[in-house]
Amino acid sequence: MHETVLFFRRFRGLTGGHLKVWDFFQHTLASGTHTARVVFSPDSVWTEENPWREAREYVVTSRDAVDPDLLFVGALDWQHLTPMERDRSRVPVLNLIAGVRHASAGDPRRALLQHHAIRICVSHEVAAAIQEAGPPNGPVVVIPNAVNVAGAPIVATRDVDLLVVAAKQPSLGQKLASRLARPGRRVELLDAKLPRRAFLARIGQAKAALFLPLAAEGFYLPALEGMALGTLVVCPDAVGNREFCADGRNCLMPEYTEDAVAAAAERALALQSSTRDAMLVAGRETAARHGLEGERRAFVELLRKAPELWAG
Repeated sequence: MHETVLFFRRFRGLTGGHLKVWDFFQHTLASGTHTARVVFSPDSVWTEENPWREAREYVVTSRDAVDPDLLFVGALDWQHLTPMERDRSRVPVLNLIAGVRHASAGDPRRALLQHHAIRICVSHEVAAAIQEAGPPNGPVVVIPNAVNVAGAPIVATRDVDLLVVAAKQPSLGQKLASRLARPGRRVELLDAKLPRRAFLARIGQAKAALFLPLAAEGFYLPALEGMALGTLVVCPDAVGNREFCADGRNCLMPEYTEDAVAAAAERALALQSSTRDAMLVAGRETAARHGLEGERRAFVELLRKAPELWAG
């Protein structure tokens, strides 16, 4: 009989965090040893962007509707657990840590590290940050983020020279798009969220993409998605992307200043074809090493070991 993992979600619109929890949800269902259920907050929306829209048979109406063998909580899902469960649940609690901000002084997430849980960090940089901030209460496991561009539209031609991806940094994105524009060079600015297929299509249309993450990210998956889609990636150092970005090998990774980022984008657009092709090949290889199957194997192994880790 399969053991049950209970997830919690508040869905108000698609985010990278929701996509990653959805991946772990699917890994659970594919494990062969566990099944999954999920409780949604009453104010959640069921738009087409909600991945669970087509998996409603796994949605339960309340926390009490299932007696789980494991609990899976994201950043602020701790509110669904009782004080006793936060202190020491009778069943293992898996806590996904997707950002380095959990370690920042004054951030409410930092206080959550005192709750007992098995932490799943999406990069070694996240694990190091929370260890320095805490240490957290319970074991820490690193399962690097996996990329999933299945369903991305096939783009016949790459007719955009440079796409500036700046939904998280719109002001800087506007400055850089203007600064990098030249006669005969097609530069486009993406400074707002798009539905996922449309977002991936825009990346796939670009010969090169300049990604502008927050100054400190837990991983920053869009840059890895760019590599998977065969787009030349320029992405400044944002801490978590050190997990997969190798400057000069699979991308250009400048310091995070306007001048350094602009200079790196100019270098990317001026690369010789042989250098460019080698970086694109290395980018695809990097993305392949971060496939969903590897992430699934690591998570399923963690599900198996969770009772032992919890008892330790």
